[in-house]
Order: sequence, then structure tokens, then C-alpha cells
Amino acid sequence: MATKQETRGQWNSIQGAVKEKYGQITDDELREVEGEKEQLIGLIQQKVGAARTEVESFVNKVYQECGATCSNLSDRAASYAEATGERMRQGYDQSTRAVAQRPMESIVTAFGIGLLAGVAIGYSLATDRYREPTWRDRFMNR
Repeated sequence: MATKQETRGQWNSIQGAVKEKYGQITDDELREVEGEKEQLIGLIQQKVGAARTEVESFVNKVYQECGATCSNLSDRAASYAEATGERMRQGYDQSTRAVAQRPMESIVTAFGIGLLAGVAIGYSLATDRYREPTWRDRFMNR
């Protein structure tokens, strides 16, 4: 059974299915019962005049379909996160082994990259601020 928080996350799908089957229900009415299954069943029953068992079976089916979709997405996201974490651990292990095997080269490389990055950033910040006007700029501003 889905929790209220999960149901609120699925509400757009549920809302679309309800509006597709029961077009006479308005967005405002659906907003009033947002996430509340029993209130949704009562609303549909009141607006449409259908039997409660028919409405309950439809709503249960919609909730189950939305729940299955969300759990599949959740499972896929978890597997991607796990795979990404494993790749990051492997990269970290490789870099620590490389630093342990060649500490001086690693320090020199890190210093050189930091120096180049600092020079590039400093140059990019300074060029626009202290740019000398060209003869054309001076001529056009007269």
C-alpha cells in the first residue's frame, strides 16, 4: 500500500487517469481531494453516480499502476546510483595507488595544474576590467 507521500508524488498520473475516464470532474475538485483515496472515491461516486465497487476497483487499479511505475523508476535510480558509486570508488582507488607509487610526480602535476588554472582564471578576470581602448573606441566616442 502506498504512503501519503508516495501518493502525492504520483498524483499527476492519478489525476490524468481520473480525468480521462470521468471528464466531468474538474481540476478544482481534484485539488481538494489531492492524495486522499477515500475522498477521491466519494467524489467520483457523487459526480458520476456510479456504483462504489466500480469506482473503488478503478481507483485501486490506477493507484497500483502508478505505484508499479514509481517503484520501477525507484529501482532503476537505485541501481544507477550504486553503479556510479562503484565507479567512483574504483577511480578513487586508482588515483590513491598512483599517488602512492609516484608521490613526487603527483605533487608536481597537481602544482602545475593549479598554477595553470590560477593563471587562466586571473587572466580572464583581469582582461575585461583593464582593457585599453583601441584607437577606434576613442575615435567613436568623440
